[in-house]
Amino acid sequence: MHIPKAHLIEQFIAAGELDKAEQVDRDLPDQIDPIAHADDLRALGLDAGLLMTQSDNLEDQYRPRAD
Repeated sequence: MHIPKAHLIEQFIAAGELDKAEQVDRDLPDQIDPIAHADDLRALGLDAGLLMTQSDNLEDQYRPRAD
């Protein structure tokens, strides 16, 4: 599972943490692998496992239903 870099940037901007948004934009790839980038995420104050859970929940919300 990968998390779009833009998603993290938006979260940091919404929280008023522009320095962290810039750091994500500068240091991480467009698609972030929470396991491979766990140390980078931890340095930003993020928990990779929690991000994966949140990302799964967002995908479920926007996934089209098969009626």
